Amino acid sequence: MAAIKSTKESLKVRLGSDLKFPIQGNFNAISGLELLLQDIQMLLLTLPGERPMRPQFGCNLRNQIWENMEDARVSGAASIREALELFEPRISVLAVNATSNETTGLITFNIQFIVNSTDTAVNLVFPFRVGTQLSFA
Repeated sequence: MAAIKSTKESLKVRLGSDLKFPIQGNFNAISGLELLLQDIQMLLLTLPGERPMRPQFGCNLRNQIWENMEDARVSGAASIREALELFEPRISVLAVNATSNETTGLITFNIQFIVNSTDTAVNLVFPFRVGTQLSFA
């Protein structure tokens, strides 16, 4: 049990800590892998130019929302990989794959990466709906 606790504390120190978003009347601190996943989600949902002090920060994924589904699938995967490699030094991206469902307009991005500080493999599924608005269905 002590080994598990020290591993969790080590993850907290290596990956940092912050507040859980969205803030809904209370402030919940998060750290470790949960913080890293939140930061990745924020990166992928931020368009370059939205942050005045970091105009290059973000991912062009949301620009694909009205594109042809196949184009959005291919260029979306490339945009995700590029953003993660440029702005997330805590991970090493292994692969970004995408599958699409023509009926629902949903593209599912499967992001595989390694957390550098712990050599932990993570598989993140990131859904994206084309032709409407972003959705986490």
